[in-house]
Amino acid sequence: MKQSPPGAKRAVKIKKRFLLLNITAVLLLIISVQYIMQAGDDYDVIIMYTASDQKYTDVRAELENPDIVEIKGFSVNEKQELIVSLHSLKPGKTDAAFTAILADGRETTTYTTAISVSIIGTIIEENEFMVNFTGFRVVLYLLLGYLLLALGVMLFSFIECIKKAEYSYRMIAFGGIALFLTTLLSILGYMLMIFDIYSFSHLVALIAETGEWFMMIMIPPMAIAAAAVSVSNLRLMRREGFRPVNALGIAVSVVWLISLVGIMLVNDFRVSLYYDQEHHESLRYFITIVQHMVIYIIAYFESMLISTALCAFLASRHTPPQDRDYIIILGCAIHRDGTLTPLLRGRVESALSFEKSQYDATGKHACFVPSGGQGSDEIISEGEAMERYLLSRGVAPERILCESKSVNTFQNMQFSKEIIDRHDADADQKNIAFATTNYHVFRGYILSKQNGFDAQGISAKTKWYFFPNAFLREFIGLLYDQKLRHLTVIALFLLAAIGFGLAF
Repeated sequence: MKQSPPGAKRAVKIKKRFLLLNITAVLLLIISVQYIMQAGDDYDVIIMYTASDQKYTDVRAELENPDIVEIKGFSVNEKQELIVSLHSLKPGKTDAAFTAILADGRETTTYTTAISVSIIGTIIEENEFMVNFTGFRVVLYLLLGYLLLALGVMLFSFIECIKKAEYSYRMIAFGGIALFLTTLLSILGYMLMIFDIYSFSHLVALIAETGEWFMMIMIPPMAIAAAAVSVSNLRLMRREGFRPVNALGIAVSVVWLISLVGIMLVNDFRVSLYYDQEHHESLRYFITIVQHMVIYIIAYFESMLISTALCAFLASRHTPPQDRDYIIILGCAIHRDGTLTPLLRGRVESALSFEKSQYDATGKHACFVPSGGQGSDEIISEGEAMERYLLSRGVAPERILCESKSVNTFQNMQFSKEIIDRHDADADQKNIAFATTNYHVFRGYILSKQNGFDAQGISAKTKWYFFPNAFLREFIGLLYDQKLRHLTVIALFLLAAIGFGLAF
């Protein structure tokens, strides 16, 4: 009976881990709503009067609808701010005006605001400057706690992937989300330390500003990445001619730059609308939602791109354990006379070097599976060309299993595994490696898993300019492979952006 790949059990564990994280999110949401329901029927209106050398002795309150809330009393804090305590009576809305009375009988400037009571009894203060309610700090602490828990789960899963050599799109997602949350929490934590948060609107403004800071911090590394992929594309096009895949980096760099400039222009336009709020309130609200959503989406995908580069680099630097039974050598173009190109010879030599080190260390030989079909301009298949080279290097014929029908990397893995299965009755219990060029190693991990088996990569060196474009291709592969998860994240950003717009 064919067994599941070794990574299948770990995938189940990861699913349970994220199921627990989702359950925690639901529980925290329930706790937040329950707390707001219990504590929200009392609310303190803080009136920020200028400092006075006299104490406040009384307050005159005018409620348009006194059946909505009642005044329980007033006090003065250490900042000489007047605090009027309210208690909810029934759902509804009322305008309120509060005037403080000083010891000498003088009256201060009247503070006007709108007070509403929700269907769950929560008092909400709403005016032109803010939206606030009792318990928003508890919601903040629960949110921070959940984000820290999510960060811990992502970091643990990412490190586990490194230890297990499970280089996959899932690993990129772990690393990208961990980077996103680390940067987000660091900026937000710093802002919470230097600012005194006095309302829910102020909290929302800080979170929105965090996204802008995130984007600004990411400009230098993203600019370097954009320059790298653009130079890489120019070198590739000079050597291989123009192909859409060779111009991918330039296209993405242009889109990123346009997005960056567009956000700055939109921000200036949104600020200008504040001078005419009466006529442009709806437009300002819509622009605010779109702007903050786009900022966070860009920051999120920037994190994913950096994670892709990191994961691909780690995959290229990883050396498999010296217990391999088979080494698949992934093919590429050969010369017209059937000899190996430098790129392909590098792959074969890296496989030979690893196998020799393994034999010297453990006394265990590995079988080679040179894999690649015959192109229209090639006199023999790539697999056969590699087989001849292996024989010339002294490898015994019985340790070479040639695969000569594949036309792409996916088929390299698929057909090579079929040959191994036919050659070895216990093939599912054998350890497999694959040899390819360093920028191509990560894709080898992905495609071996897609063919139902685990294999570890042996890296061969090549020119530096192949790397940036290869990382970008893996990033696009991540977007496609994990599209449902990314769409879920985008939906969450949209909901958050709507909340931002309402709070502003």
